[in-house]
Amino acid sequence: MRVRVVLVGVEGPVNLGLVARTCVNFGVEELYLVSPVASIDEAFLYAARARDYLARARIVDSIDEAIAGSDLVVATTGKGYSRGDYVRQAIDLRSFTSLLRDLGPVFVTVLFGRESTGLTRDELLKADYLVTIPANPEYPILNLSQAVAIVLYELWLLRTSGFSSNVAPRAPRSELEDIVSLYSLLIDRVVSDAGKALRIKKVFERIVYRSMPSVYEARLLKYFVRRVLRRIG
Repeated sequence: MRVRVVLVGVEGPVNLGLVARTCVNFGVEELYLVSPVASIDEAFLYAARARDYLARARIVDSIDEAIAGSDLVVATTGKGYSRGDYVRQAIDLRSFTSLLRDLGPVFVTVLFGRESTGLTRDELLKADYLVTIPANPEYPILNLSQAVAIVLYELWLLRTSGFSSNVAPRAPRSELEDIVSLYSLLIDRVVSDAGKALRIKKVFERIVYRSMPSVYEARLLKYFVRRVLRRIG
């Protein structure tokens, strides 16, 4: 399993240096920084033996650039659930890694937000999964470097213990994008309320991407929606 860590708007050089160290600790291949606020030069002071790794970090202007090429995009949040909010419907970290074990090796990108405000709603919608780390409900918000360490530790355990055998080949991202586009057309045909249609599309998109269907399953889903679209004209 290939892992990429993306820090969005990281603000503190101490956290940035510690995250670089943690990435090296747990064998993370790539570190991307989206519009960092923290001083990279100052972060080197806290990176210890990960200075060379931090120097190779990719600095980009948008999340879209940072997640390009990923099979699965995961956003992390301290506020994992809000009643009636289709965006904040998170699963816990252990449940997520359990799902990954059944999917087989994939290229996973993990998004971490700003220390002060986390990820915006629009940024959360870039992810296929929203994952939270269970903690004391009176104070569930972890420091950025702590959250990165916990997530990467769980992924390391998975990567070093192996995946389920006899796993069907997963459909490529391009196939999933085709499914989402087709179902988006169907939703527009049958749901007249534009706001509700948008919410349904976003929920369906997240379900498709995080389910990681097999090649065969993706083919059947596309076949079905094409037949329905032809029937309704």
